[in-house]
Amino acid sequence: MNENIDELDDYLFKQIKPTEAESLKTEHVIREKVTVSPERRKLLRLVGVFGKEEKQLKEESGLNDFFFKFHMDFLLKEGFLKLEDGMYRLTDTGIAMHDSVC
Repeated sequence: MNENIDELDDYLFKQIKPTEAESLKTEHVIREKVTVSPERRKLLRLVGVFGKEEKQLKEESGLNDFFFKFHMDFLLKEGFLKLEDGMYRLTDTGIAMHDSVC
C-alpha cells in the first residue's frame, strides 16, 4: 500500500466511487422522476427534435417562472436537455426519453 494512503483513505475512496449497480439504480431513479412528472414530459415534448427558445418554451408550457426554472434546471442538470445558442435542445439521453414517454 502507498505510504501516503492509509486504510481510511482507501475506504473513503471506495465509498465515493459508486458501483455499477448503484449507478444504474441512480439512473433509473432519475428517469422515473422525469416520467412521473407531467410537466417534465410536456417540456421534453415541447422541445422536441428541433429545439425551442426559452421564451417560446415558457409560453407554450404554461408554467409560471418558478416551476419553469425548477423543471428546466432538473432536465439540464440530469443531462436530458442542453442549452445551445439560446435554444434548448434534447441530448441523446433526452431523445431516448422523448421517444419513450411522448
